[in-house]
Amino acid sequence: MLLPPPARTTLLGIGEISGTHKGIVVIYAHRCYLLYDASNNHLTAIPPVPDSVFVPLGRSAVLVSAAGADDDDYILADIVTSCSRRGINPALPKATIFARVKNGGEWIQSSIPHLPLPPHLCGPTYFFHIDTAFSFAGTIFWVDLLKGILICDEILSSPQGPRLVFVPLPHCVDAHDKTRHCFSPDGHRSIGRVSGAIKFLALIGYCEEASCPANEVKLKTWSLSPDFKHWKEETTLTVGDIWASESFNQMGLPHVLPFSPLLGVNEDGIMYAVLNHVKEEPIPRLNEFGDSLGIQLVPKANYMIRFDMLQNKVLSSTKISKKPTLRWFTMTFLASDFSAYLQDRQNAEAAGKGTRSSNVIGTSNGSGPSIRHRTESSEHSG
Repeated sequence: MLLPPPARTTLLGIGEISGTHKGIVVIYAHRCYLLYDASNNHLTAIPPVPDSVFVPLGRSAVLVSAAGADDDDYILADIVTSCSRRGINPALPKATIFARVKNGGEWIQSSIPHLPLPPHLCGPTYFFHIDTAFSFAGTIFWVDLLKGILICDEILSSPQGPRLVFVPLPHCVDAHDKTRHCFSPDGHRSIGRVSGAIKFLALIGYCEEASCPANEVKLKTWSLSPDFKHWKEETTLTVGDIWASESFNQMGLPHVLPFSPLLGVNEDGIMYAVLNHVKEEPIPRLNEFGDSLGIQLVPKANYMIRFDMLQNKVLSSTKISKKPTLRWFTMTFLASDFSAYLQDRQNAEAAGKGTRSSNVIGTSNGSGPSIRHRTESSEHSG
């Protein structure tokens, strides 16, 4: 499932989707956490972590399966830091991890001497930033898409506290030297679990110092070894290869760079991406001297494609906007098996077993089913 989260919703409405875990969506809202469980249509409100002054490190709230526990038991975890002495930048590598078990209890604080981050990710010119967070096999992955992964396991199971390691991403070159306020890595990079492995996808040659023509931009994937130590390169295609494919041209798709590429959770080698067809046109007004006011970007069409990287074949394409818009350049997408997990549960209830599947779902306006709101001490209908 691909889930473009709404830009904002509030506590009865306002927040940002941080991630999904099985049939649960994690929403961060005004330092509080909302967990929407679609299997029973409940919204659980979790209070803020008990740190009066902290600096979030990005989209860091994540659910992880509780070690040795029931399949539906989980731990909510987050990682924060404090302000530096100057009071502006995060005080990395110092940080605190907070964890909270399902159905009650207080936040459990795990103070660690320092994060195992390379010095150049702790300032003064660059600070480790979490673009996406997910869990896999009881392990948490906090990912800076420009730099690498902070991997955390044994979050509550060890008396010594969480175990942390840092793994650099492949192709850590020029793109990583750009400042974040003018550079959005999730527009051309993504990472996640795919069919039992951690995989990384990147457009190479796009938004880098050594940029190349669009048709020469490379689309590459890597897989992380089971011990989470080494990367192995898997597939390589150029954007020109994709444009030249028979399926791409039969569907009449525009020759533009794929945007926000994601690998399907349960489909090895399958990529989802947005194609934004935009043209430069003169602004239809003149200044007082009769001269053109310049050039404007005019959206012509927005597509979502499902693409088989192994066969260089577009499997399907869908127009995702009735009226073309530029907003798909600013959307954040999440790859998830959210709907597949719900289908599994329905199948299990009906037949005693489930079959894993993948879907493509888009929500951009915050609409959805009615929700019953629940706190941990009481429940009422909403």
